Amino acid sequence: IECNNVKIWNDFLEKEKTNQMVTIAHNPCLGSILSKTFGYTHKNYFITEGEDIVGVLPTVNIRGKIVSMPHFSYGGPVLKKGLIDNFDLSTLVSDSNYEVRSFNKLSEYYTDEKLSCVLELQPAEEDMLMTIQQKLRQKVRKALRMNFKVRSGGIELLEDYYYMFSSRMLKFGSPPLGKQFFKNLLEQYTNGDVQITVIYDGDKPISAGFSISYLGFNELCWSGTDDNYNKHNVNALLFWEMIKTSIAKEHEYYSFGRSTKDSPQHFFKKLWSPIELPIFYNLSQAPGRSLKDLEFLTKIWKYQPLKTSQILGHYVSKYVY
Repeated sequence: IECNNVKIWNDFLEKEKTNQMVTIAHNPCLGSILSKTFGYTHKNYFITEGEDIVGVLPTVNIRGKIVSMPHFSYGGPVLKKGLIDNFDLSTLVSDSNYEVRSFNKLSEYYTDEKLSCVLELQPAEEDMLMTIQQKLRQKVRKALRMNFKVRSGGIELLEDYYYMFSSRMLKFGSPPLGKQFFKNLLEQYTNGDVQITVIYDGDKPISAGFSISYLGFNELCWSGTDDNYNKHNVNALLFWEMIKTSIAKEHEYYSFGRSTKDSPQHFFKKLWSPIELPIFYNLSQAPGRSLKDLEFLTKIWKYQPLKTSQILGHYVSKYVY
């Protein structure tokens, strides 16, 4: 049944997060922000058994396809303890085309090449620092001695953040999410925090990240770093600064977001000694090729000006999610 009470939704997930990982993608406010930005329709559902609420499922509808959740690593149903083990997604959306992202395999068809790396946070910074591998710990401490300036905040940092993020996406040959999406998140996100963190060399932004939290789960969702500063371990410094903020705000988990298994990004995140959680993209039909699989488009995208990439990215990202 459609959710008509956000408090009941949040209270249900607050109780269930002791049994399973509840992520930012389960925040009931996200559907409306995605709809405003991209023109999708959205609905949040309670899953019931008799008169009892036994689960929740956030959804967005994209051209007749149910997606949970586009532009985020996760989504999918959260059910009371024990119910997910024998759950079949097709019982809920049997007549629909769907793509549901979850830590659980819920359908006959799926892909599982992605995973999430999550840290269980320690209450003290020094204790947290000692949990990461020694080689990386040395890199973080070396970067701290460089006296780079770190700023954390909101919309006042959007321009610097978006320049770093969209520049990085252009290098990868991928369309960036439009600036309006981040502006909408900063202005309309509820039930948690949205924060931009930017590292500067003097007045020059050299690394930036955009994080979102919900019910004690904080995630670095999107970031970008100037490759010229890799020798100074600026990316590690960005992660550490955001981990420190998560500890200060008494979050329970810090997520690095999703990575492709065995990619360079995955190996770097492993140095932080995280919990590794497989992500299943549960599908209503056998997976086919998507725009993301067309390598020649990636090569073409790299050769355009940054400004053009930013403008086109706003429109393309509606369909590449």
